[in-house]
Amino acid sequence: MKYWIIVLLSCGMPFFANAQWDYPNYEMLKKQIQDVSSNKLIERTSIGKSVGGEDIPLIKIQNGKVSKPTLLIVAGVDGKHPAGVINSMNVAKQILELPSAQLNELLTSKSIWIVPVLNVDAYKRNSTGLSWTSGNSRVIDNDRDGRIDEDPDSDLNNDGVISQMRIKTPAGPYTIHPSNSDFLILAERNKGESGSYELYKEGKDVDQDGLISEDGNSGVNLDKNFTYDYPFFEPETGDYAASEPETRALIDLIFDNPQIAAVLHFGLQNNLSVAEQFDQRKASERIQKSWTNADSQVSAFVSKIYNDAVKPLGDAPKLMHGKGNLTSTVYYHTGKFSFATPSWWVPSTTDSTKNSGAKGAAGKDGDRFVNWVKSQNIQGAILPWKKVNHPDFPNQEVEIGGLVERFEHNPPISQLEASSKLHTDFVVQLAQSLATLEFSNPKVTNLGDDIYRIEVKVFNTGSMPVYPEIADKIKHVSKMKSIIELQKGQSFLSGKRLQLYPTLQAGGSNTFSWLIKGKGKVQLTVGCPTAGEKTLDINL
Repeated sequence: MKYWIIVLLSCGMPFFANAQWDYPNYEMLKKQIQDVSSNKLIERTSIGKSVGGEDIPLIKIQNGKVSKPTLLIVAGVDGKHPAGVINSMNVAKQILELPSAQLNELLTSKSIWIVPVLNVDAYKRNSTGLSWTSGNSRVIDNDRDGRIDEDPDSDLNNDGVISQMRIKTPAGPYTIHPSNSDFLILAERNKGESGSYELYKEGKDVDQDGLISEDGNSGVNLDKNFTYDYPFFEPETGDYAASEPETRALIDLIFDNPQIAAVLHFGLQNNLSVAEQFDQRKASERIQKSWTNADSQVSAFVSKIYNDAVKPLGDAPKLMHGKGNLTSTVYYHTGKFSFATPSWWVPSTTDSTKNSGAKGAAGKDGDRFVNWVKSQNIQGAILPWKKVNHPDFPNQEVEIGGLVERFEHNPPISQLEASSKLHTDFVVQLAQSLATLEFSNPKVTNLGDDIYRIEVKVFNTGSMPVYPEIADKIKHVSKMKSIIELQKGQSFLSGKRLQLYPTLQAGGSNTFSWLIKGKGKVQLTVGCPTAGEKTLDINL
């Protein structure tokens, strides 16, 4: 009996520290993906392999094999955001639970594809491990000192989690939050506040380079490895842009499937609560850094339907895009509409979008985090401080506790249900808003001498353009096109076999016409993969 008590006590601390951390491990997540994929409307495949050799799953919600305008949802890019992974799975399940008439109507003209976890290695490691990192399983030298993983995270107080470490020091940058003594915030010196603590991640300076736990088993953060504004020589970014197989697999998926019209990223950015703005100066730079004027208007439209859909969640924080991120790369380099949302945030009834969301829970937005932890009784999110003897800070007061990072953007899993339902509503509206092309019956006019005029009118009845305006500057994006295949003895007097056209705005129309000499049958294909194509046989 005494033996079992000892065993339970030795295992108890990590268990209770993670008592509310109830996210599924990787094997459980794979089982969920398999279960969802048993639906007849689901095709499950893989877009490639991770560095660790794991399949990167793709769930296709579609009716039939014919290509249709597609909304692609991507989650689990940054390993520190498992909430996005779970919400993407919830969205898949909830779409399949829509009334059959609504679901059939949606999938008649659109498809929804979901990559629920791009960074498989990170999810696999973080769901069961002590360390909490963003990157895949690539072995990298983050501090570029020629040594690998020599300075990992350290659980100094053996509580089963990595939290924060504070060192009491005169005029430190951090001070105690007024309503929670275990939570530190930056002192606002311009308002007369003074700090008394330095704040670090829990760990040691093993290599004595002045940095704490800066080179552990972190891998490459995929949301810093994409091609737009790639950050060279920075930690977790990889050796070069798109160096990682996961990054390349996703970009290849978008390029190989021109019917993908828009990408929605459940990640640690947000360009939906506040729409993308047009900046003439940035749009005119050699490397464009602003959405075009027309595309920013589309962003405003999508932002409105998003804010209307998720209004019960309160105002979302503004999370800025970092360098080399997925969302910017999708818009600027693949020419697709690209949106990002954290899919869950700490509830708030006040507008925090004007504050600096980059500080997260460590800034004034920490008020909402502290209030949420208290009101929801979130166990393990903010830990009491405990003194430790630290070899790097002799004769100084060092304590371990404070914020546990994993809770900042990832609540107990039960709290994701409400946000995922609202985001499912938005996903359905966004898919329905994608461009839809309707075609008039071809008008054939006999002009005499075996000369015929062919006219076809195309209408965009959707709420969004056929593709972003910026795509007209990107040569590898499938444009609006018409292709006429002639038979032997026929020739063009006006028009060409293949003609390309600029994007067609919502509610717009365009008339395509040709003059052809010679009787017989011609085959006409007109449209665009992101909005729909139609092939017609026409007798002259």
